[in-house]
Amino acid sequence: MSKVSAKPPTAPARQRSTVSQVGAARLVRPTLTRGAVAAGVAAGKTALGTAMSVMRGVGGLAANAGTALWVAQSIGATIRATREAQHLSLNDLAKRAGVSKSVLSRIEQGLTSPTAVMLAKLAEGLTVSLSHLLRADAGPPVHIQSEAEQPIFRDPKTGLVRRTLSPVSPDATVELVHNRLPVRRASGLFPAHSLGTQEHVVVLAGQIEVTVGKRRFILNQGDAAQFAADFEHSVRNVGPRRAEWLLVIHSPPRPVRAPARQPSLEAGR
Repeated sequence: MSKVSAKPPTAPARQRSTVSQVGAARLVRPTLTRGAVAAGVAAGKTALGTAMSVMRGVGGLAANAGTALWVAQSIGATIRATREAQHLSLNDLAKRAGVSKSVLSRIEQGLTSPTAVMLAKLAEGLTVSLSHLLRADAGPPVHIQSEAEQPIFRDPKTGLVRRTLSPVSPDATVELVHNRLPVRRASGLFPAHSLGTQEHVVVLAGQIEVTVGKRRFILNQGDAAQFAADFEHSVRNVGPRRAEWLLVIHSPPRPVRAPARQPSLEAGR
């Protein structure tokens, strides 16, 4: 008998061609240089950083707007409560302070933020201190105030920043205030305080021009001055940098206003 040699079956030509093509495809790999990878990573970081900056900016704007609204509403509520406690109408206070009734109404509703000069006029009309109007909802007066408890008022028109350092009390006769004013800006003309009021100024930084009545004088860093504040007065930054000064206001005891007398029932008889 003759031997038949066994040979492994061979794949059809089409099958061998397919296998060879698959193998070739597996061997082809995309080549990325280190420069391309680094550029992609850098682009991703830049896009992420931009997105984060935009989010922080939007959040900051919302927080600032919310704070400004709260301050305006708190000041307005304090003015209204003080006015009503003295049995004064909107028209009465508007005439005393020299402001329009419509503007006063918007301030009390928290719809507009008053300037420092307008607040000073309202304080004079109510015979209370300016710090009393700025205390907002800080609660009853205290003898110790942390930095977070010190009322801060920012005048959007003049850039004046007023921080009340002394405890806030409607009966206080002495106020200690820290003021800041941008370069080439003026505080505006403050009304005359009640007769006998004295103001003491100590310049911490910069150079300011103080006008009291018809008198005008320059104060440099470290200078101090005292003047009668029962005249119209103002402060202007005449130096090359932001000015800062401490202000001490000494007011005479304020007379207690008696409530308005109610008409008698017998008046018409």
